[in-house]
Amino acid sequence: MGCNHENSYLLLDDAIYFKNATIITANQHGEIINNQSHLIVQSDSIVYVGEKAPQIKGKYNTIDVKGKYNTIDVKGKYIIPGLIDSHVHLANIPGLNFKQRKNNPELVSVYFEQLPKSFLYYGFTALIDLNNFAPNIIDRINTASFKPDIYTCGEQVQVMNDFMMEMEELPLRHRYQSSFLYDSYNENVEFPDSIDLKQHTPRKVIENLGKENAICVKTLYEDETTGFKKFWESPTKHIMKELIDEAHNENLPVILHATSFEGQSFAESVDVDIIAHGMWNWTSNPKELEHTKLPKAHQDLLKSISNKKIGYQPTFRTLFAEDDVLTESLLRDEEMKNVLPKIFIDWLHTEETQWIKKRLLNRINFIKKVNPELYKQARANFESDEEMRQKLTEAVKKRLEIIAKFLSDNNANLLFGSDGVAMNMYTNPPGYNGFLELTHWDNAGISLETIFKAVTINNAKAFNLIDEIGSIKTGKKANLLILNKNPLEDINAYNSIETVIVKGRLIDRVLLSAQNLE
Repeated sequence: MGCNHENSYLLLDDAIYFKNATIITANQHGEIINNQSHLIVQSDSIVYVGEKAPQIKGKYNTIDVKGKYNTIDVKGKYIIPGLIDSHVHLANIPGLNFKQRKNNPELVSVYFEQLPKSFLYYGFTALIDLNNFAPNIIDRINTASFKPDIYTCGEQVQVMNDFMMEMEELPLRHRYQSSFLYDSYNENVEFPDSIDLKQHTPRKVIENLGKENAICVKTLYEDETTGFKKFWESPTKHIMKELIDEAHNENLPVILHATSFEGQSFAESVDVDIIAHGMWNWTSNPKELEHTKLPKAHQDLLKSISNKKIGYQPTFRTLFAEDDVLTESLLRDEEMKNVLPKIFIDWLHTEETQWIKKRLLNRINFIKKVNPELYKQARANFESDEEMRQKLTEAVKKRLEIIAKFLSDNNANLLFGSDGVAMNMYTNPPGYNGFLELTHWDNAGISLETIFKAVTINNAKAFNLIDEIGSIKTGKKANLLILNKNPLEDINAYNSIETVIVKGRLIDRVLLSAQNLE
């Protein structure tokens, strides 16, 4: 494209000029802009956006079916940036455990064929995988004709014998062979002389992530408020600060999985960049497990997190999706047909997928086994195990809403993430899980303006992608959505997508539906 004088453009054959649109975006200061109506996309980039109509120079000034310069009148439509989901797990498959993956190669193949389209169907043009333990799967997704931009944090950073290692019951030899972070301040862990601990320092861990092209660092902190009697290790503050310093030297934000008051207090004290998950675990006191009145100490902590502008991903779907498994509501949801192939949905209706439901129903028995004292004290307040499960589930779901609304009211740095596909649950379906997450934010009373910024500009800023995506600005990628409704007026606007634009390529939403595979 050539520019002859101000607001005058000589367009090449692949240019598209959108006129009469309502363009909604936010700048890096968080101010929403919706007074622009003209947009030019050239190749994969935005080359003009503004209130005034540009002066077009050149031969083509109408829609040309041969692919030449197009003028598209989008009067009555809304153009917004492509959405960003900053918390996904792309290697997981909804409804299939690892054994079933091996036994059902056809299901695996058809699922990954549809996967990138499903995210695009719901407008997610950028994804951040927080634990890329299977780079080959992402490489496969990246070969698709239609796909979102995919970024990763590389493989999750874990200290030796942490929560995940213990819950997965990994053999010691596997733990030692992993790229674990050596916590030199923790005297509870011993290593054989054969382990070269110099290969597991914060510096070395960050170097290894650099080789994985990571744009962020993901680690975790769990404590006894999970309901289990603690039998694992958590990182010390000293090692976490060293990891954060090394990460910041490479301009990498650090995300800490923390679901409790203790865990998020830890996160705030070491100044992590982003907290993954809402604080649904408030206390380990069995008499307070149903409480939903936000304690003063928790309010003070959340205010500090807000004031420090630590990024915060509420991830409603992490818990709400579990409840959806038990009610089987999504198995009857017509929207699933757009994101999962029919052969896959048919399989979800079989007995094979009941392992997820059984696992969730067995959680009380597991707590009874690993922490009988907690179970006994908590169980005294209920008529049955099932009543206890139901009421505690409702309590933690309510807590998520209270936490998210409190943070929003205190101008926190809220970031949108759906945590799909968490724990291989089919109730975290790709793409649709993100739309469901948006509706949970809306139901919690968070303003549509706050939601819009969280799923666009806030994520781009938090993950240092602000120069590429997250807003509609000259020079950025042409990752855009054309909607039939205004997202600042109705949360369902995010399900009124007419066209998805990925790097300047227009894709009719209908073409992205899984129903096209039938």
